[in-house]
Amino acid sequence: MKQLSLLLWAIVPLLFGSCLNDKEAHDWSETVEMEVSSRLGEYRIWGMEPTDEPLLGIQVHEVSESDWQVLPLTGIERFDYEEGYAYRLKVKKTHLANPPADASNIRYKLLKILSKQAAK
Repeated sequence: MKQLSLLLWAIVPLLFGSCLNDKEAHDWSETVEMEVSSRLGEYRIWGMEPTDEPLLGIQVHEVSESDWQVLPLTGIERFDYEEGYAYRLKVKKTHLANPPADASNIRYKLLKILSKQAAK
């Protein structure tokens, strides 16, 4: 009986430990369409003083959403923004399970420029 008890004390933590590993967070991706404004927008990063000049970035929104947000000029990997042009893009949107402490939990990567139009 004592051996069975010792065996259970050895096996049970291993079983629960392996279950915990299955629940670890993982990055996941989706493909989305985004619109990019022809005009730059302003944004602030965490830790900026209220008196600091805001930074300039690209104004974007996912086609499926109505809210616009401002990303850094380098916020979409492989995308070279040209002010004065509105874009429609197909991008890979990756949700990071463990993002850097000072960065976004989402990364964008250009897959294709669907359209590029000069501003009116």
